[in-house]
Amino acid sequence: MRYGARPAGPEPAPQALPRARGGTAILAAGEPVEAERKVHRDGIVCLAGGRHQVGFALAGRTITLRLDGHLMHAIAENVLMGTWPCPVPTDRLGRVDGARTATSPLPPPPLPAGAVRAQRKVHASGRFMINGQFIELGPRHAGRIVTIVIEDTHYRILHGEDELAVRPRKNLGPITRL
Repeated sequence: MRYGARPAGPEPAPQALPRARGGTAILAAGEPVEAERKVHRDGIVCLAGGRHQVGFALAGRTITLRLDGHLMHAIAENVLMGTWPCPVPTDRLGRVDGARTATSPLPPPPLPAGAVRAQRKVHASGRFMINGQFIELGPRHAGRIVTIVIEDTHYRILHGEDELAVRPRKNLGPITRL
């Protein structure tokens, strides 16, 4: 950096899809496409000349619509907000305004309503206890700090963003202590 120069701003947005004659974008077969859209106050987005309901909860926000073959995913703040049948045929995906090739994997869905999180360190034996129940993960996970998502009928055990296991809850009563 030169003396007195200021650092650059945020990274530029991904480049739009290259266009062929006739305005159709060049896509590889089966490649997902993303486009950003603002959700109207009635929960509708405009895409490829049509109006599509994505939900009132997203009204006023700018979301990323990921068109992945036969599915359309709504992504807001790096969280999967919903999935619907894709309203745009695969041969017309290249004509969507502002379309770009999807560069990141699909984010995880949000936690279910009423789900509680807890963290535990896995013992050298590969086990830990939650809500009076021992859960066995195996010695290869010894020493890791795992996050347990306590849902209605089961536990989801996560390490970072990776789901390690799903175990049924033996005691379905309310959680009183963590």
